[in-house]
Amino acid sequence: MKLNPHFSRATSAVTLAILAAGCGSASNANSSDDYASGAPELAAVQMRITGDPSAESGATADDAIDPTSLASDELSLVTGDAGAIGTPDLNGAREAVRDLNQALRSGLQSIAALVRTTEPTYRLGNLRMWGPTVRGETEFRFFMRHPAAHNFQWRLEGRIVGSTSAYSRIAAGEIVVGVRERRGVGVAGFDMDTLKEVDPTARAQGQILAGFAHGPRGTTLAFGLKNFTRDPAVKPGIDALLQEVHLVNDVNRVRLAYHGNVEGTATTAEERVLARVRHTAGVGGRGDMIVTSGDVPEGHAWVISQCWDASLGQTYRIIRDCPLDGIGGAACSDVSVAGELSACDVSLRIAELPPVDPNQSMTDEQNPNQTVAPPAVIPDVAGGEPSAS
Repeated sequence: MKLNPHFSRATSAVTLAILAAGCGSASNANSSDDYASGAPELAAVQMRITGDPSAESGATADDAIDPTSLASDELSLVTGDAGAIGTPDLNGAREAVRDLNQALRSGLQSIAALVRTTEPTYRLGNLRMWGPTVRGETEFRFFMRHPAAHNFQWRLEGRIVGSTSAYSRIAAGEIVVGVRERRGVGVAGFDMDTLKEVDPTARAQGQILAGFAHGPRGTTLAFGLKNFTRDPAVKPGIDALLQEVHLVNDVNRVRLAYHGNVEGTATTAEERVLARVRHTAGVGGRGDMIVTSGDVPEGHAWVISQCWDASLGQTYRIIRDCPLDGIGGAACSDVSVAGELSACDVSLRIAELPPVDPNQSMTDEQNPNQTVAPPAVIPDVAGGEPSAS
């Protein structure tokens, strides 16, 4: 494997911190040589705002290699404020999270099903293969390599059932496992265009590139989207950097970019939304959005800030019309105001706007895992042909 050099630079300190706390844990009962401890699964890379399973399509037991090993906040469970009907601004952000999670699920669920229920069908040195197995009209196989202690590299391939053509790479990644199985520091890439070629039921397009780190104080995720959309017939593709900091005290700090019809605009035309969303379970949250295109005049941006309470009901919302080159400045004018800023939780009264450029990196002062970034390309992880052994 030729690991993207940015992975090593960006995550070396995080890796050392996690490994210092103690590495490895009990092996999965269905994998005699511990390879399952490095396999990817949705809960390790899912995005969350409120954790509402219906609104955000978070991980379920079907997505897990070993459901008993998951932390309580990693499964879709309706607890506290999760499951409530949110405000339109919040629901637009949760739809963007759901779209990403559903696309990730389409690439990961076949891996979870394979590793959870079967032993490898092929072993050679540090290489293991599961499959081939048929799901729908697609034949999948999954490779893992274990080149060093705590280090695992993986690759998912597929082709149409009955085809004699070569398998195509759908996804690949690498992880340095920390104190828990399938959690640590790593990178991954998912090619939705290739998945569509081998799975007629797939709808998402583009690529999803992910960097992640799981530490004792929380999880950091960084995604790079390339022309990504859950369905090109419904929404256009988007290029953007997304990120999330999920802290162990149930605080989620998320950066998003998506297309959606924003409440208060004149028509059903969809706008481009750059959003910074913060939510604390049992307290509520806030979204700060920069909205362009659609019904927003060219050269302008709507800057929208909204707060909601623990039941996800709106407590404050302001829309300001700003010139693109003067967002937040004196040239902005109020379009509408509902409620009072004092109704926001005291920790949420100051706006945190995302960058105007959706591909500009953004730091988060509460990130517990130092720098985490997506790889520039899908990791170059080799598979292996059993017939060549």
